[in-house]
Amino acid sequence: MSEGRAGSTTGARGADAGPVGDGRRNQKLRTRRALVEAAVSLVREGRPVTIADAAQVAQVSVATAYRYFSNPQELLRETKTVARGFEAVADLPDDPAERLDLVVSRIADMQLGDEAVWRAVLIASLSRWTEPSEGDDTPIRNRRRLDVTRTALEPLAADLPPDLHRRLTNAVNLVYGVEALVTTRDVCELDPEEAKDVMRWAAGALLEKALREAGRE
Repeated sequence: MSEGRAGSTTGARGADAGPVGDGRRNQKLRTRRALVEAAVSLVREGRPVTIADAAQVAQVSVATAYRYFSNPQELLRETKTVARGFEAVADLPDDPAERLDLVVSRIADMQLGDEAVWRAVLIASLSRWTEPSEGDDTPIRNRRRLDVTRTALEPLAADLPPDLHRRLTNAVNLVYGVEALVTTRDVCELDPEEAKDVMRWAAGALLEKALREAGRE
């Protein structure tokens, strides 16, 4: 009888382990998300992002916040996940020019619509370059934009010489994204709509140039 009761108790605990574990994981995800959204709120309000302030906005303890993010730069890097808002390469048309124009337009709309967040992300990336953390081997910038550009230009891989296709991919990365946002808005003093149009025009011009060179070759 005692063995039966022991087995029954163990079975009950085993049955509860899954839901309890899921609940803890979900709570951790909610806390992490709350901290990231708190950082986004601070940036939009023009306030510097600190772990303590993010914890206060997220209504968690500072000690808890530090268990998720060791410094403000790490927290700001994760805001990119929240700030993206949509998948830039979803449902792209087949025509390369249309694909590229749509990708550049989507990224521009997303970033120009939330400039403060993206500027803060850029600052966080630059600060990691000037003040690297010991033992942190995470790349200063990720390859997301490069991967997006490669996806947009993928149909041209069979039509352009490999070196030209690579050069076009690299060149397009110069004319959109957060650095292009800063250039068009701060250096050129363009309004958001004209800034977006300039990015689209530049990307299209690069594509036309590459196609002309491929035709001559």
